[in-house]
Amino acid sequence: MSEIPRLAIFDVDGTIAQNGKVPEAVLNGLKNLQNKGCLTTVSTGRGYVRLREALGDNFDNVISQNALIILEHGTKIVDNHGNVKFGEFFNDREIDHIIDFTRANIDLFKLLWFNPVEIAKTKVQVWCSDPKDIQFETEKRGHYADVFSCSIGELEDILLQQKLSNVTLKLKDYVKVENLKLSFTRTDTNVLFQDGNMEFIKNNTNKALAINWMTHHLRIKSDDILVAGNAINDVEMLDIDSKYTVLVGPQEIRDTIKSYISKQSIVEVDSPAKLGEYLTTL
Repeated sequence: MSEIPRLAIFDVDGTIAQNGKVPEAVLNGLKNLQNKGCLTTVSTGRGYVRLREALGDNFDNVISQNALIILEHGTKIVDNHGNVKFGEFFNDREIDHIIDFTRANIDLFKLLWFNPVEIAKTKVQVWCSDPKDIQFETEKRGHYADVFSCSIGELEDILLQQKLSNVTLKLKDYVKVENLKLSFTRTDTNVLFQDGNMEFIKNNTNKALAINWMTHHLRIKSDDILVAGNAINDVEMLDIDSKYTVLVGPQEIRDTIKSYISKQSIVEVDSPAKLGEYLTTL
């Protein structure tokens, strides 16, 4: 029997959730870890409101009571109730850069959204570049988001009044870019292209650095944890010196992600359900 890690950290979409649902096999695997004394939690690109939506009634089954949660690609760490314990936030110059980039490339995007710092109390804020889209987007996202439209200048004023760690631009359907990460040279921001989105985050922030903060806070060594992920924003955490590393997804996607990783000792499974089955063997 394998030695149980003290902490297990999972990406959500495509790793423990498939088509918006957490398979029973994953829940069984997590329960096996928890019953043996392992804390389980998630590290996701989602904000807190969208995470609660994704996990639904399984939130408490996935995330241990005393665990911390990594959000927004590692730029924010919160407790189970959404209270911020750590954050890397944009300064005014970086917000100006995001707005300038959006203005210069407005034909590529249809939406911009951000998570206010009071993430447990406030809905996601979704800006439509075309006011005609407000009704459709409200019907689609109104249960978790406030949808609005205004000028780019007014949007900049709104963003400057916030404490933001992540700003997301939704690409138009004809723009196809996936699993790409870029760094800008004249500002301290990076961008991730994933799931049809272009996401701005602070430079030198990622899920691995967030895990380092979390393990230090919990007094758990990095080589006593399990990490599992499936996408470009998981690369750094998949490359840390952990006890177990699991890469999830179809072979073609796994090959793409492996090309970014220097680590050799990786367990590979092709679906969340197979991940769950693997967890029951530990």
